[in-house]
Amino acid sequence: MKTLSRPAINKLLPSRLVTIIGLAAVLLLIPLKPCWGFLDMFTGSLTLEKERQIGEEFFLELQQVAPIIEDPFITSYFNRLGQKLVAQLGPQPFKYRFFIIDDPSMNAFAVPGGYVFVTTGMIRQTEREGELAGVLAHEISHVYARHMAKQLEKAKIANAASLVGALAAVFLGGGALAQPLMVGSMAAGASAMLKYSREFEREADSLGFKWMMKAGYNPRDMISIFQKMGRQRWFEGGEIPIYLSTHPDVNSRIVDLSHQMSHYQNSLPVGNNSPDYQYFSISVEALCGNPHQFFRRMTQDGAREPQNAAFPYGRALALSRLERSDDAIAAFKEALKLSPGNYLIQRDLAIHYFNRNRYLEAQPLLNELSQRHPQDDVILYYLGRIYQERRQTDQALPLFEKVHQLNPTFSAVYYNLGTLYGEKGQLGLAHYYLGFHSLKVKALPTALFHFHKSLQNLPPQDPRYAEVKRQVARLEKMRVRVQN
Repeated sequence: MKTLSRPAINKLLPSRLVTIIGLAAVLLLIPLKPCWGFLDMFTGSLTLEKERQIGEEFFLELQQVAPIIEDPFITSYFNRLGQKLVAQLGPQPFKYRFFIIDDPSMNAFAVPGGYVFVTTGMIRQTEREGELAGVLAHEISHVYARHMAKQLEKAKIANAASLVGALAAVFLGGGALAQPLMVGSMAAGASAMLKYSREFEREADSLGFKWMMKAGYNPRDMISIFQKMGRQRWFEGGEIPIYLSTHPDVNSRIVDLSHQMSHYQNSLPVGNNSPDYQYFSISVEALCGNPHQFFRRMTQDGAREPQNAAFPYGRALALSRLERSDDAIAAFKEALKLSPGNYLIQRDLAIHYFNRNRYLEAQPLLNELSQRHPQDDVILYYLGRIYQERRQTDQALPLFEKVHQLNPTFSAVYYNLGTLYGEKGQLGLAHYYLGFHSLKVKALPTALFHFHKSLQNLPPQDPRYAEVKRQVARLEKMRVRVQN
């Protein structure tokens, strides 16, 4: 998997290796070709547990070929937005997880089990938070209404490989990302049975409209992003954006949404758009685009709006990517003069200091920010990293645990938790987190090793014990093997 992040992420792993990793390294690990036993045949209805497993296996396969963005700020903001919408649904059988794929196409999709994906191409078409919320609300609604699960029940795909390939063919359009996941004509043929019906699309629009209203967003933003997709078809010479091929009939859906809006004309929210959105979109551009071109654009935009702190902030991100550290710091400070106390700018300045091993400058900033924003997982993570580098385990551990609680998709923290618990001799928890880290990096035999060790060391009454047993059973059904 191609992992994308700011230069910060390249330095996330501690330089020291704890004994627990060394034990894993001496094993002879032999992965065998996966065979998902639980999906050999669909008989009867598709249970919620099977939906969870389908989503998990699809993500496991997808992350091997898709460039999933792991930048802390980007993933944190995106997760908070998604969870804000999920909070409107009431109790759910799934934990919804939100991921960004670095791909220029306009695409977004959700698979059973609560896995929601949006491409950077789609994000770069949005102009405000409400438009991105509109895309997420629609995709969340497909999961909520179990649309894909119902299609899978009808298709009765015979095996897991075909299922994963069929989902890839539907949602990725047969392009470069989909090809490694497809298994020839079987997946392509099955995919025709999985595409959403017009009825399902309209239901997802109507439900998404409802979640947006409850979350304080004006549903006209859902209409505006759909309109952009329709226009994009003309800009691209008649080619249908992937999103329109998987979510068809957008023109009639816009009409339906407009009619729905007319019934709420006097009660529509003004629009709950966070000021963080502009910094989020600039961060996406800084991460995915050419840093020289991005620097020029931020300079030009700053000349047009000299009082907007977001543009020197953008220049700072570009300069950081170009390894012009002193110039980046100067740009961060210029942005702070325009927006004193802006925690997003202060946070990225602190991260910049951290990545240059300037802990004496980073820690006071992070300490002060953590007091003002105790729920910000990015601030807590980097503060924990400083404590970890200084071998202050008891200070670092609760910060990393809170990061994991706030943002389960912040996967870099698994390694930090695993190594620190290993240093403290709490092997059940050490192997638990290192198992999930191994899943993230696609080292399935290593993951199975850690989960076995976790079972040996965790007491059965521990709330994580049942999850470890489930992971062991899942990996063994995939015929993953660990040989001593």
